[in-house]
Amino acid sequence: MKHRFFAMLLTLACCMSVTAAQDTEAPQGRLPYQFDQELKRQMAASPPKILYHGGPVMVPAKNIYIVYYGSFTAKQHTILDTFLENIGGSPAFNVNTEYYNSAKQHVENILHYSPSSDSYDDAYSLGKSLNGNFDTAILHNAVAGGHLPSDVNGIYLLTISPDVKLPNGVWCAYHFHSSAIVTGEDIKYALAADPPTSILSSCSGNIVNYHDKTSPNGDIGMDEVVDSLIHELSETVTDPDINAWFTSNGSENGDLCNFVYGKTFLAPNGSHANHTFGGLDYLAQEIWSRANPVACVLSH
Repeated sequence: MKHRFFAMLLTLACCMSVTAAQDTEAPQGRLPYQFDQELKRQMAASPPKILYHGGPVMVPAKNIYIVYYGSFTAKQHTILDTFLENIGGSPAFNVNTEYYNSAKQHVENILHYSPSSDSYDDAYSLGKSLNGNFDTAILHNAVAGGHLPSDVNGIYLLTISPDVKLPNGVWCAYHFHSSAIVTGEDIKYALAADPPTSILSSCSGNIVNYHDKTSPNGDIGMDEVVDSLIHELSETVTDPDINAWFTSNGSENGDLCNFVYGKTFLAPNGSHANHTFGGLDYLAQEIWSRANPVACVLSH
């Protein structure tokens, strides 16, 4: 029940009840640290149990597409592209294979991504102040303009540079589904913006958990995007239409492990990391396992 879309977040964070049902009409995603910790305090008296509610999961191999909206350096592209090229098939993403649909078909640990064909740089086509349904509009324009393929089984990602003003209440990241990206088709998508300074400390585990002055790849914002995307990609494949796997209070398998990192090591620059993908170190949260142990895990 982590709605990070529009200003409703602040009200929910102050007043949320662990008995509330998941809102299937709102994006679901990663709470900023202070609100996440309040939710965990409420849940402490009753260990979470993630349940299947009958909806679909994304079973077969999936293609990832991403729009970089705004201005990004070559180094920032490398940080995120390397993660996206290597998360599929990794032990970290393999945790999601524990989740299945009504036919007992399990999510497959196969994600395809090629920066040359599956990414698009959008240089502020909607300006530097976004509002309304900006997320689906940007993704729709990328597909309609021929910059990205039209793929009903794909996962479309959007990241936004920190100089772009987002609507009030858009925090960290979220995932959802929409028929506005490819007209008439139910497309799964996620947003994970490179956070502006005003909210960076609420979204970055390096800052809030470990008080690091930098992050494994020397770019706290883009490293945080990776942390948010392991959360959102996991939830997208296990709860794509917001009606499959979640707890009684609406928490999905990424939510239950938000800002939980397990065993860490020090990257060469002295910051904390817990994964290596494609030769780069990252700090990326754990994902909830239904197997043994039933807990947050780094990998399976």
